[in-house]
Amino acid sequence: MTNQKVYYGKDIEVMFNSEVCIHSGICVKGLPGVFDLSKRPWVNPDADTMEAIARHIDTCPSGALTYRRLDGEYSTKKEG
Repeated sequence: MTNQKVYYGKDIEVMFNSEVCIHSGICVKGLPGVFDLSKRPWVNPDADTMEAIARHIDTCPSGALTYRRLDGEYSTKKEG
């Protein structure tokens, strides 16, 4: 059983696994409107475009943040 939480947005679902997170802070520094530790829930998948959120999640060094695009493209990591 993983400690994964899903945050549902209209265009994208953001998954966060707290067991994997290394607390680099890249998410909150890069997209503070989407990732805000002072708010509950701390992830707001509707605060930016699906593309911006997906691109930013791809920079997560630990892989604790993943996503599912609701436009039919199921990608979590960069292709290739």
